[in-house]
Amino acid sequence: MASKPTSSMKTSLMMLKCWNRRKALSIICILAMLVWYQGYSAFIATSQDSILSMHIERRNELTELELYKMKTNFHCEVHKVGCFQSKKLNVETTLSLTEFNYMTHNWCLSLCSSRSANYAGLKSGDTCICGQEVTQFAELQYTNCSTRCRGGTGTCGGGDAVQVFRIVSPCFQGHEVSTTIEKSNFLGCFFPSSSSEEEDYSYRKNLSHLDCILFCNMQMLSLATLNDKNACKCGQFNERFNLKNKINCTERHVKVYRTFSEDARCDNIRFLPSANYSQAILATFPGSGNTWTRYLLERATGIYTGSVYGDKRLYKTGFLAEPPEISKVRSVVVKDHMLANNTMSSYQSAILIIRNPYDAMIADFNRFASDGDHTAVVSEKRFQSKEFDDHFKRISHVWINLIKNVVTSGKPFIIIEFGELVNDPIATTLKMVEFLQKHTVISPDHLQQRILCLSQQLNGEHKRKKRKLTIDPFTKVMKQKVNHDVGEARKLLNERSVDFLLPKYEREVLQELV
Repeated sequence: MASKPTSSMKTSLMMLKCWNRRKALSIICILAMLVWYQGYSAFIATSQDSILSMHIERRNELTELELYKMKTNFHCEVHKVGCFQSKKLNVETTLSLTEFNYMTHNWCLSLCSSRSANYAGLKSGDTCICGQEVTQFAELQYTNCSTRCRGGTGTCGGGDAVQVFRIVSPCFQGHEVSTTIEKSNFLGCFFPSSSSEEEDYSYRKNLSHLDCILFCNMQMLSLATLNDKNACKCGQFNERFNLKNKINCTERHVKVYRTFSEDARCDNIRFLPSANYSQAILATFPGSGNTWTRYLLERATGIYTGSVYGDKRLYKTGFLAEPPEISKVRSVVVKDHMLANNTMSSYQSAILIIRNPYDAMIADFNRFASDGDHTAVVSEKRFQSKEFDDHFKRISHVWINLIKNVVTSGKPFIIIEFGELVNDPIATTLKMVEFLQKHTVISPDHLQQRILCLSQQLNGEHKRKKRKLTIDPFTKVMKQKVNHDVGEARKLLNERSVDFLLPKYEREVLQELV
């Protein structure tokens, strides 16, 4: 069977035919063929670059049914960041700027996701901007977004306003997602409810677990439930699905899943207006859950937390008050390990997170040895190297010094034990919020509603998965140092009559073999 002619073969044949024509026409004919071939090649390259780009080119040729499918079949987990004043774009720092006559949120989010951007911005009703940082295309000053999207319902920024979304996980189309989503989005099993408890829920029969999640996501609802008869119901998280109400999945139950849609009751985290605020330090030894605690506080209060460090990795993934110049004037809770500044003079109150120093040093070495990745773990061999010994020497003194600085400051403080935070994050978060309400300007609107939203996704993106080492990286000398500091902290807390019982963190010191 003869092979199918390629595009280059077709071009050659067409050019050969040109030579058989009149000389006056041959040059024009050949030039036309070259233009056709270049245009064809460009079209192929564009089509292969992105399915979305091809869809945009074909938009006017699609049927109403195809348009509906394309509008609704994209699934993205995104967080609304807000509407900000737009800034003059720098081509070198912006991934892309694209104008569509049929702009929708889905188009822009899918395009930016395909280009591996962290943020998507919609402007002027027809413009999509993709970037790795918000400040590439927006000033962090709130404004109104009132221009309707050219291709659908909702607003797409304004003339001088850009509507910003953060892309939490890559967008996908239809069932292009792995079924592992059933596990990652699974919240647990709960008792079935009476029909009256779910009268506002969307309902669909005979769906699989994955289809139920996608169906509820298209309804823009954050919760999907599936009973033993595969009846799918979609709604919002409520007190019935509190984590304390989880049951064994062997009993009569409904399975509950989180969709990709953000709960509209608490979607925005915001900056405070610029001012000189009374600030609370979020004081932790490195590796003690500071980033996770910030996530919990931001979701509960609706206010960005700040930092003295300006960690770019955290800034790009949603901690927008991370830069010190922003956190000084637009936040009231500030992360500080007090590594260099051993004073509380900059703060008016403190939340002190105490974690077992052995566990904290292991967690922090995972971060340090992975170039600042807050969720990475490194091989056990790294813990047996001189690298770990040197890291221990650099930071081991900080644990006790941090406790001393907070407890002896004379300023209001609350102590949270890390294990308490892990075992009951909701109750512990509420305890911290209550403290902040007494000592800062924080007064969250709809706190109970925000807590219900938080219950859907307690870990966020920055909680490291637990891994138990099979080796003990701490030498006899290291253990003697840490045990001494733990004893000193316990003595200090007793002398100051602090209402906090320090757990027994000490490790047994065995005689090392020579």
